Amino acid sequence: MTKFHNKKRNVGIIYEQIVIFICNRLLENNKKDAEIATNIIAKHFKKNTQLFKEHKLFKALINTTSVSDQLATSIISEAKKACNNMFDSKQLEHEKSMLIKDLNYCLGKGKIFEEKVSDYRMFATIQTLLNEWREKNSNFDKTTEFEIKLHKRLTENKIEDRPDIPVKVDPLTYKIMNKKYKEKYSSLLNETQSKLINNFINDDSDTIIKEYTVLKDLCIKNIDNYMLTCTNNILLEKHNIIRNKIKNLETNNLTKDNLQKFLIVAKLKEEILGE
Repeated sequence: MTKFHNKKRNVGIIYEQIVIFICNRLLENNKKDAEIATNIIAKHFKKNTQLFKEHKLFKALINTTSVSDQLATSIISEAKKACNNMFDSKQLEHEKSMLIKDLNYCLGKGKIFEEKVSDYRMFATIQTLLNEWREKNSNFDKTTEFEIKLHKRLTENKIEDRPDIPVKVDPLTYKIMNKKYKEKYSSLLNETQSKLINNFINDDSDTIIKEYTVLKDLCIKNIDNYMLTCTNNILLEKHNIIRNKIKNLETNNLTKDNLQKFLIVAKLKEEILGE
């Protein structure tokens, strides 16, 4: 286990400090230093660099909250696998050294590290875990202690029992949720239902609203067409109630409760068309 946490080599902290530095310089109308710092980010966090990869994983862990215990465990497991498979540790450390050198040379020695970052303890916890997951001989007890802290962070403020609040998740969380959903439920759902769930997990609000609107109008149209030739007295008597309930559904309501209603509408449409 790493003996101490080095904040100058914490990818999450250093990236935040650069962003805060840029914002402060812009507020001071110091466009020159802001541009220098922006160029440093562009130079050192290019796609496919080790810094870019580590920061992407770091951001996924620090930004994801309010998930279930099971999903939090899966996220930690996937992050471990990523650390074992996607990093060149020697190259990563070299890239961090070059970044620090550039920051000190271009902006003044130690200047960038004066910026204060909130939630410092969790930033330190995550970076320490990323380092240890890459180590072959990590301290099991200490790593477990830090994983418990991260798990608590991922699950805090759970809103899974609050259908009035849309759940937003990080891309890493989405990947895991989508994988588990496909394994368990894809064979049980029709194409429209699958699309609705995918867009909901992906937090694609505009597409969800459009699909709700199209599905609602199409289902009402199909009901009306079906009733023209229907001879079932019960359906003839009840179809207006069903039609009105569908008509009154809110297409701009992005809660889980409303998603469930539109999943039923999608199933009804399938039944009417005999798909």
